[in-house]
Amino acid sequence: MKKLLSLFLITSLLSLAVPAFAQEMSHDCPHDSATLASLRGCVEHGVAMGHIDNSGVANSLFAKLDAAQAALDRGQTGAAINILNALANAVSAQAGKHIAAHHAIHMVDHIQRVIEGIGG
Repeated sequence: MKKLLSLFLITSLLSLAVPAFAQEMSHDCPHDSATLASLRGCVEHGVAMGHIDNSGVANSLFAKLDAAQAALDRGQTGAAINILNALANAVSAQAGKHIAAHHAIHMVDHIQRVIEGIGG
């Protein structure tokens, strides 16, 4: 009886904890604007939340963001847009693999809004 009560208590606590954890893990990255800085925050958030589970993939995304920023800094809007399109393709290619599908969808949308914001 004591073991049964303990098992019931543990099961009850887990049933409360798992939905709260799942809800926390499903949140999209917080941002108010469509900028390269907010997109970098989106990637950082994905890594922190485990939505991006491979450091090589994350580093590749950061490298593309750095390249897009460098192109913008040189006034090469077209090059920045091309790099951001490559970033969207890379995210799509990793969707469901090393980037959680729901986060990949969010990131591609975010990338498209950044492209629109810089004139693409």
